Amino acid sequence: MTQKNLTKLQRESVALILIGNFLEYFDLMLYVHMAIVLNDLFFPTSDPYTASLLAATTFSMTYLLRPLGALIFGYFGDTWGRKSLVIISTTIMAFSSFVIASLPTYTKIGIMAPIVLTLCRMLQGFSSVGEITGAHIYVTEITSPPRSYFYVSLVDICSDLGGFFALLVASIFLLIDPENGWRWAFYMGSGIAVIGSIARTRLRETPEFIQAIQKKKLNHVDPATNTVNIKKYRRNFLSYIGMECLFPLAFYICFIYMGNILKTKYDYTTGQVIYNNLLVTTVGIVFAFAQARLALRIYPLVIMKYRSICLLVFLIFFPYIMNHATCAWCVFTAQCFLVVLGNDSIPAYAILVRGFPTLKRYTQAGLAFSLSRAVMYPVTAHGCFFIGEWLGFEGIAVILAVFAIVSLISIRSFIPESEGEEVA
Repeated sequence: MTQKNLTKLQRESVALILIGNFLEYFDLMLYVHMAIVLNDLFFPTSDPYTASLLAATTFSMTYLLRPLGALIFGYFGDTWGRKSLVIISTTIMAFSSFVIASLPTYTKIGIMAPIVLTLCRMLQGFSSVGEITGAHIYVTEITSPPRSYFYVSLVDICSDLGGFFALLVASIFLLIDPENGWRWAFYMGSGIAVIGSIARTRLRETPEFIQAIQKKKLNHVDPATNTVNIKKYRRNFLSYIGMECLFPLAFYICFIYMGNILKTKYDYTTGQVIYNNLLVTTVGIVFAFAQARLALRIYPLVIMKYRSICLLVFLIFFPYIMNHATCAWCVFTAQCFLVVLGNDSIPAYAILVRGFPTLKRYTQAGLAFSLSRAVMYPVTAHGCFFIGEWLGFEGIAVILAVFAIVSLISIRSFIPESEGEEVA
């Protein structure tokens, strides 16, 4: 059924989901964008090589618990419902942010500092997969195409906005208090996550989930259990992973790897790197919103397909741009291309979520999403460290091209819910 406008209840529910998602990702991305500051405080600085590896490991560990989080959140989300899990995920994020804000530095408690920091990041990763998956599913189940394409995309745009404001708040607090400003930023993040949890208690369970539970209680035979559909869902699961593998690679190269280039090659201060990333994030948000609006007229998987093709074209010129860069603006331009063309599955999440049966949706979609992050972020964080040293930007371009091709193949392989929805 085509839906042109949302009801008042739908608008209120979508708003609560988006606000909570914004607050959750404010906390999650605050560490990523303040890593340049925190790495010097929580890791040994006497050996830069070791410190870099430890920092990369801490960044990676955020994502290693995501598959476990997907299984746990998925089980309860498909059993209890969508509402409870999105509230719990925000509460976990608030707790871990509070601990980070209160954590003594390496000079005060030694090796316990990076250990506790890593555990907090793992807890944040555990929480975030329940958050983003729950938000995707909740909005998908209370809306219908083509509006669902747009509103589910807003979930990810609000995540990006959370990262944007994390950068903005980090810049302000570091300007006011260069020594302890990062702590106040994390305390603020913890506080607003609590507010998000409280606000979400007003949500109602999705009608689609309630109907699926009622059918199950009546021993209704689930058509998803037949052989043809089982093969379809397995194929969609692998395709979902393939489509999501590009984003972690592009994100890390754009913000972490190239952020370090700005700092070492162009003598950017920490504040300048954060400001630069703020501008890049702004460009990414604007183009993500444009794609979400475009999805009201053009089928989302088609948009994703041509975006990946454009990325492959850009990567032909990427090594030349970076090797002959004469100023920081060249780096900024390359970052903008990566953040726009290497984006995640916006605006197709509503299609991907509906590629799984209702009572297995939270588990399957969450596990596919989290596996892509759990595999790609650790490989990227350590791979870029070595490949950048050995093969330079040519090696980076080849890796990006490989996963852009994987994304294209996965888009073609995905089987939408409706037989009539095919990728052009």
